[in-house]
Amino acid sequence: MKAFEDKKFIREDFSGESFASKSFTGCVFKNCIFQESDFRSAHFSECTFKSCNLHLVKMEGCRFQGVLLDECKIVGGEFFKSDNRFFSLEFRKCILMGCNFSDLKMKRTSFLGSRVKECHFNNTVLVEATFREADLDGTLFHHADLSKADFRDAKNYSVDPQLNKLSKAQFSSPEVLSLLNFFDIRIS
Repeated sequence: MKAFEDKKFIREDFSGESFASKSFTGCVFKNCIFQESDFRSAHFSECTFKSCNLHLVKMEGCRFQGVLLDECKIVGGEFFKSDNRFFSLEFRKCILMGCNFSDLKMKRTSFLGSRVKECHFNNTVLVEATFREADLDGTLFHHADLSKADFRDAKNYSVDPQLNKLSKAQFSSPEVLSLLNFFDIRIS
């Protein structure tokens, strides 16, 4: 396994390239393009991706440990295929489109200020996750554990309280009223 430590990659175009079975520790990727790159069985530990484009990246068996994605665009990320035993990511002001996080344990994961559009969280553990200031347009939460999750100042979320755990989750007005859409009631 080829290993990289504390290396900076700036304005690199890794489109279609294979990172399979490579290890990155403390590395920084800034303004890089990962168009259909292959992350299968790669290891990323304490790495930062800043202003990168990750489009249809293959993630089977990939390990993400303590990884920060800051102002990145991620399209079609099949995170559910990554190694669930080693999964620790933080998203800050990212654009996530059509990503799938099903069946992952994402306790305390932050999506602060991100656009999380048409993503899937099926059977996902999101205890104490942060969705503050996030736009969750078209995102699906189904049998997700959102206990103590923070949705303050988030918008466009659709979370069915009957199908998800929301114990002690935090919401702010007026968006919290969207939780009532799942009940057969009328509000005047």
